[in-house]
Amino acid sequence: MKKRVIFLLVLVAILASAMILFAKFSLSEKSSREKIVVTPDIFGRVKLNGGYIGLSYDFSQVKMLKIGDDRIEVIDKKTGKLLDAYGEEIKSLDNGRSQYIVYREKENDFGILRLYTIFETQEENGNKEIGKVVGKYWDIMSRSGWYIENQHVVTISTTGNFPTTEIETGGTVTIVKNRVYRDINSLFLKKNYEFIRKNIDLGYRYSLY
Repeated sequence: MKKRVIFLLVLVAILASAMILFAKFSLSEKSSREKIVVTPDIFGRVKLNGGYIGLSYDFSQVKMLKIGDDRIEVIDKKTGKLLDAYGEEIKSLDNGRSQYIVYREKENDFGILRLYTIFETQEENGNKEIGKVVGKYWDIMSRSGWYIENQHVVTISTTGNFPTTEIETGGTVTIVKNRVYRDINSLFLKKNYEFIRKNIDLGYRYSLY
C-alpha cells in the first residue's frame, strides 16, 4: 500500500512538472508570435526574416502587423478586416545554399488561398543572390468544399535574368465549389448540382536587400 502511495505521489509530481514546462513553452511561443505594428520603408516594403515584401496599398487606410519574423498581416483600419497576409519559410541546404518558401495569402468565405514561390539562394563572401526558382503554385485550405480548377503562375527576375536579388510573382486561379440543391418543381425533389466559380488574381515582389 505504501509503495502504491509513493508511486502515485511520484506520478503526480511528474505530471505537475510536465504541465509547468508546457505552460512555460506556451507562454514563450505566444510571446515570440506577438503582433507588432510595422511601417513600410520608403519603397513600400516590409522586412521579414530573410528579405523584404513589397506592398501596394494606400498606407493611410491599412496597418501592417508583423507576427514573429516570418509573417505580415495587412489590416483594414476602418473595418479591422484581414485583407492579405504574407509569409516566408527558410531552410538551410548545403554549400551556402538556402531554400525560401514565400507566399501571399487571401482569406475569405472559401477558406485560405495562398500563392507560393519556392526559390534557392546562394551566399558567397556575405553576398546572397537568388539563383533559381524551383516551384510556384496555388494552394487552398478550405473547410467548405472549394478546390482549385485552373491555375497559372509566373515568376520573373526584376533585373531581367538570374541570379538576381529580387523576384516578382503573379498568378490567376479559378476555384470551384459544387453546390447541391433540390428542384422544388420536381415530383421527387430531384437533386441538382451546379458549380460556383471564382477567379482570383494575386501578386507580390520579394527582394533580398
